[in-house]
Amino acid sequence: MTTPRSDVAQGSAHGPAPSQLPDEDVLAAFLRGDEAMFSELVHRYEKPLYGFICRAGGDPSNAADIFQETFVRVFQRASTFTGRSSFKTWLYAVALNECRGSQRKSARRSVPLSNGIRQTASGSPGPNGKAEQKEIGGRIAAAVSGLPDPQREVFILKAYEEMNYSEIAVTLGRPLGTVKSQMRLALQKLRGSLHDIAKECGVV
Repeated sequence: MTTPRSDVAQGSAHGPAPSQLPDEDVLAAFLRGDEAMFSELVHRYEKPLYGFICRAGGDPSNAADIFQETFVRVFQRASTFTGRSSFKTWLYAVALNECRGSQRKSARRSVPLSNGIRQTASGSPGPNGKAEQKEIGGRIAAAVSGLPDPQREVFILKAYEEMNYSEIAVTLGRPLGTVKSQMRLALQKLRGSLHDIAKECGVV
């Protein structure tokens, strides 16, 4: 399934480089027999999809295996992609199914969602500040991990993967209204947890 990246990135004189093509065109080229295009898709989603799996998979130690199995499934089922949704939503749906399968095999533990939290403060905190940030990040991660699975999945796709509600609905195979309701419930539950954390930190 793997080919040298140099073959993927250079493109040709007959058209744009693969890196400039939409996902759906890259997949179509792969289905026409250009196996280098599959490596392009893996390269594009290596970081974002791996991060999603770490947050949604329940056991970070299994993330690499789930990532690999996801692309095995994509390789096997590429011809079933209909184009009714974007390739991204289809890919994340495959990954989520693999995550759920992994969860069924092992008890879900706390997921390090704090790894995906954007740092907006300027400057570098000192040792005490770093320790406090780590503790707060861990508690936020625990709060998100403690959400019921349907709400947690919606929250992760919205807050971390920056999907819109329509994309989330397609990815999860749920009605749009249900997705919005689950996000609203997730935010209500998280507000209480985050308010408690803020109080303990002296922010409120």
